Parts: sequence; structure tokens; C-alpha cells
Amino acid sequence: MSSSRDLDALIRILRPHRLATSDASSASLVVLTVAASYVLYQVVLLALGLYRRHLHPLRRFPGRPEACVSTAWAYNESLKGFPEKTFEALHKQYNTKALRIGPNELHISDVELYKVIYKQIDPFPKYAVFYDSFNTPHTVFAETDPARHKIRRRLLNPMFSRAGVFKLEPVIRDKLTLLMRKVDRLREKQDINVYNLFRIFTTEVITQYAFARSAGMIEEQENTFNAKFLESLAVASHGISMMYEKPWLRHLSNVLPRSLTALLSPEVERIFSLTDFANESTSHWRANGHGQKKSSYPVVFDGLGSLTASEMSAEAVDLVVAGSDTTASSATSAVIQILTHPEIERKLVDALDTAIPSADDLPPLVKLEEIDYLNACVKECIRFTSAVPGRLPRVVPAGGEPFIVDGQVVPPGNVVSMSAYTMHTSVDIWGADARSFNPDRWLAPDAKRLEQYQVAFSKGSRMCIGQNLAPAELLILLAHIFRKYKLSLSADFRPPPEVDVFTLEYGEPGVPIKFALRA
Repeated sequence: MSSSRDLDALIRILRPHRLATSDASSASLVVLTVAASYVLYQVVLLALGLYRRHLHPLRRFPGRPEACVSTAWAYNESLKGFPEKTFEALHKQYNTKALRIGPNELHISDVELYKVIYKQIDPFPKYAVFYDSFNTPHTVFAETDPARHKIRRRLLNPMFSRAGVFKLEPVIRDKLTLLMRKVDRLREKQDINVYNLFRIFTTEVITQYAFARSAGMIEEQENTFNAKFLESLAVASHGISMMYEKPWLRHLSNVLPRSLTALLSPEVERIFSLTDFANESTSHWRANGHGQKKSSYPVVFDGLGSLTASEMSAEAVDLVVAGSDTTASSATSAVIQILTHPEIERKLVDALDTAIPSADDLPPLVKLEEIDYLNACVKECIRFTSAVPGRLPRVVPAGGEPFIVDGQVVPPGNVVSMSAYTMHTSVDIWGADARSFNPDRWLAPDAKRLEQYQVAFSKGSRMCIGQNLAPAELLILLAHIFRKYKLSLSADFRPPPEVDVFTLEYGEPGVPIKFALRA
């Protein structure tokens, strides 16, 4: 009995020890597994880096070493605010027209190759990874399949044709009238931030045109031109590069509850807030019987009735983003340049005074187009601003003629991109004053030649659908404010920082302008 009891006691003593030993062994195994996985991960990264640096098909093209092994370098450059300026400096440093900015991407600076990449017939395909980051699948902007894009484009073309934009002119004028009433109410008390003023103008026009619905921003703030929608638009725009670099975040956000998305990424949450507005606009359009009844002006959604609600909402997001900040940035840039060049301001005001006898009786758009110097200012502000300054990635197709840069063939399947910034600052195209605001270049005998290099709306079959709307808005806006008002910058004015968030954004404090009625 004694021996049995001793044995039982020994077992009781050893059992916890065995369990502890077992737990320790399990913990050690977990640690070893994690450590081995980390080491393996580092080995894979090292091997991948060595491959991309020394064996990849793009290995012969120069670029920053860190850019050759990871997309993180280009992403970090985008966070600094204006990556195109970095690319420009590196093109010069490496003396190359094909700069490697990613493991499988080249940034091209040979201006003659723009018409090859973005040609009218059989252009290079859009790079799906980039366009998927906008989270608006199958829209006329984001669609990567040429056949599907052609079908969607056919639905929208009539609304954004020159004839379609002329039908929209009453809406443009009505929105401008409402905004300028507010300017007149506030102008003697304070300077007006024209950047926000123009953003509200263009957003109100595009939402009314697209959905027959006002965004409600004009009187949202009684004494300023701030608006919550503009804040959401700005934050969402900043999130685009993040969605490109971290596609898993976009996929995760599409399945998570909104409350978790907001915790995960405020930027992504703001992008979804734009989707909310688009969904509400789609519901508003359907609830008000559009598509069955005719409005006094064209409505874009009336031509999209064959699409599902989600397809219409995605198109709505693209229309708002593309139709708001781009034109507003161009208008802001125009005002800054005109006011800081008194000779240009004098020429513009003289041309407007001659063509428009009464400041309160603005001629129709077709007549404004006949004012040569006004037209020249609009063309120049579109060129000078490059409202979408960054690269538009395309994939080198298989078959056909080899794509050659700097005497080297770029293998099919790799990504190439060019930018409006590159094209619009080229001295080979525009001359020594390429970086200067000079409307007279559009009045020179060879001005027609320059049109092929005006790529603010891109070129070819994937050209921006707003190519007629934006100039019309700018003509009406600039004609009105410079015919009716004397605008003044403060004595200590400094141009605000320009930030490339796919569209061009002006940082704080915006562009405060003093408005006074002309005598």
C-alpha cells in the first residue's frame, strides 16, 4: 500500500511537470515556426530583390535601386506631394528617357512616344492594378477592357459632345449666378478663397448635369466657401495612391462593416462617403422619374438607364471627381497667373471690354469662343496647370511593332507611363518659356501645331470625356469675373503649395482674392 501511495504521489507530482514541459515545447515550436517563417520571408524578399535588380527584363533601364526592387519607393514619392518633379530630376541625372520607377514600370520622357502609347487606334491597354485602385469598376474611366469601354463610352459621348455641352450652358450660368450673389454679399467684408469658390462651382455644375441634383454647397456655410463635401473629396483623393500601393486594403474595406473601415483607414472611409453620395444621387434620379420625363437641360443619368444601380453609382463617383477639382484647379491657376502678370491681365480685360459692352449681359458661349485672347488664356491655363499632372500607366502589348525607348526594346507585359506634366513642360515642344504662362503662344502662326501636344485630357480613344465641358466652364467663368470685377492679390501673396493627388490640389491657405466691382 505504501508503495502504491508513493507511486500515486510521484505521478501527481510529475504530471504538472510533464504538462509544463509539453506547454513549453509547444511555445518553443511556435517561436521557432515564427522565426523560421520570418527568415524564409526575408530570404524570399532578398531573392526577389536580386532577381528584379539583376535578372528582370527591365534590368538594363536605369533607376533608383530601391525603385527597381519595390513599388514602395514610388508610393513614398507620391506621399511627398509631386512625384513627377522627382522623376524629372532622375531622368536628367541618369540621362535617360526611360526611367525605371518600379519593378515592372518605366516612366517615359520622350514626348514623341506619347502618340504611340495613347494612340487613337489600338492604344496600349490600361494597367488594371492602377485603375482598380479608384474602386469604380467598369466606368468609362476605369474600364480596362477595350470592348466594354467602347460600349460605355458610346452611352456618355452624346452628353459630353460639343452639342451636349452647349445645351448645358443655362445650368453653368445659373450656378455661377448663385455663387456670385454670395460673392457680392461677402466681398466687402473679406477676401474670397477662389480655389474653394471654383470647386463649389464645378461640383455644383457636374452634379446638376449628372443627376439633376444640387450638391447643396453654395449656401452650406453662410460666410465662407467651405463645404463638407469638398473636405471628403480632398481626403478621398489623398487615399488613391494608398489604394494603389495597398490593394488588400481596398478589398478588405469592400467587405468590412463601415464602422471597422473607418477605424482601419479614415481616407478609405471618405472614399466610401463619396460612394454614399453617388448612391443617394442614383436613388434621387430614380425616385424623381428621370429617364421617363425630359428636363429643361440634359441629364447624364438619362442616358445610363440601362445600367444597374451599382454601375450608375460608380460612374457617378468618376464624374464628380473628374468634373470638379480638375477644372477648379485650372481656373485657380489662371487667376493666379493673370493677376501676377499685369500685361496679360490688361490684354484680357481689353479684349473682354471690346467684345462685351455690358458686364451684366454676358454673351452666349458660342460668342465667347470668338474672343481670341480669352480663348488663348483658357488654352494656356489648361496646358500650364496640368490638372491631372501624373502618370497614366499602360501595358506594352504583345505583337505588333516593338516599343523602343533610347534604343532599347521594352518587353511586352511591362508597364510604361507618361504624364501631362512631362508633355507640358517640354522645351522641345513649347520653347524656352515652357514653364511660363504665355497665352500669346496660342495666337502665333504655328499655334495649330501645338494642339497635338495639349494632353491635359490625354489623347486617343481613352481621352477624358470632359474635354468639351471644362473649356466651356472656364470661358464662362473667366469672362464673367474679369469683365465685372477688379481682382487683387494681397501684397504678401505667396502661391499655395501644389500637391498631386491624381488631380492637382492647392494647399492651405488657398488663394484669397479681393473682389471689387469695376468702374
